[in-house]
Amino acid sequence: MHELETHPCFTARCSDYARIHLPVAPKCNIQCNYCLRKYSCVNESRPGVVARVMEPEAAAEWYFEMKAKVPKLTVAGIAGPGDALANWPAVSKTLALIRKADKDVFFCLSTNGLYLPRYAKEIAELGVDYVTVTVNALTSNTGAHIYSFVNDAGKK
Repeated sequence: MHELETHPCFTARCSDYARIHLPVAPKCNIQCNYCLRKYSCVNESRPGVVARVMEPEAAAEWYFEMKAKVPKLTVAGIAGPGDALANWPAVSKTLALIRKADKDVFFCLSTNGLYLPRYAKEIAELGVDYVTVTVNALTSNTGAHIYSFVNDAGKK
């Protein structure tokens, strides 16, 4: 079976498969003017909005608990509440803990891409299957209206 057939985001049979978002990435290296990450609501289910942030060990444990309850769980994603790559130590540890025991899970990351060149090799080594890169602007002029700041390794 082709992997896209068992990924709930890419198959017409999306109800046959499940994904889980692991909230291990609280920090962001870009502040978008439209981003309000402080709210958590029972009606809110989009990636990036969480009730709490977890440590890698707790996130991996939660993944395995949910996998036992939902055998159709095929995807583990990290999409916030901040940027996955701005929290790379926690993200990579979470993925490594899960991959050690589950060789078949698909990993997804969401990032603004600022640190993608820095971590691309490690992302591949951990077996990350899908990376979503958000692009909010094509020009720096547009970006200046969208972002309050960009923090590249301490340089604003």
